[in-house]
Parts: sequence; C-alpha cells; structure tokens
Amino acid sequence: MADNKVITVNTAMFGEDADAKTAAANKVAREFGIGDEALAAVEDFKQALTDHNAWDLPFMGYVNEDGYGYAYVPDQAIAPPHWDAHQAFKNLPTDVQTAFAIRMLFTHRDVDRYGANMYLHYERGFTIRFEGPGSNNY
Repeated sequence: MADNKVITVNTAMFGEDADAKTAAANKVAREFGIGDEALAAVEDFKQALTDHNAWDLPFMGYVNEDGYGYAYVPDQAIAPPHWDAHQAFKNLPTDVQTAFAIRMLFTHRDVDRYGANMYLHYERGFTIRFEGPGSNNY
C-alpha cells in the first residue's frame, strides 16, 4: 500500500447512485494497491451481511456510544442465530477488510462511514478527510 495513507472523500458523492459510489471507492482502493480479487471479495462480504440481515450491526467493530464518542465493541455484531459479523470481517484478508472499509466511506449511511473511518484510522493507519457540503472542515 502507499506510504501517504490519506483518503479524501467528497461528501457530494453521498447523493450519487450506488454504481458511482462503488466506482469512486474502487478507484481509491486501487490507488492503495488493492486488486480486483479483493474488490470482488468485498461483494461477497456485502452479500453475507445481507444474507444474515447484519447491516445494522457494528461489523467493523466500532459503534457511536450516543454522545460519548466511538467505542470498539467486538462482541456486539452477532446476528441470529449465531453469526458473528465482526469476526467474519476480521477473518477476511487485510486487503479485503481495507477495501470494504473504503467502500463504506462512500455510503449514504453515517453509521457505516463513521465506523469505516474509525477502522481505517485505528487499525490501518489512514487519515480520512471529508470535504464538501456538511463536512465540518474549518
């Protein structure tokens, strides 16, 4: 992966269609040396989340503690009957985890963006910058 691990996300992308967001995220992932095999595995993990109805769980491990900031909660992503979405995420190869988190930076859901931001920062050493409407950059 590249040495300068900074990702800039234009918040205007959040209103784009899924294909445009996927293309933008994949472009960023490729800039960090992530290949097509890892990008394909992202689709497999997305399908696993759908199959287990686990999209609303903190599958990357991070959750907002209602005003207290983000916390790492590795045991809070269990989908019925006993599928551990976070463990499934951690079992992915590192490049797939990274590609998946990059993809989530471009999603329309704040919870996924923020969890991805925390994961990429604390576990992969990336700096994430949001620029554009609503980005709170001063």
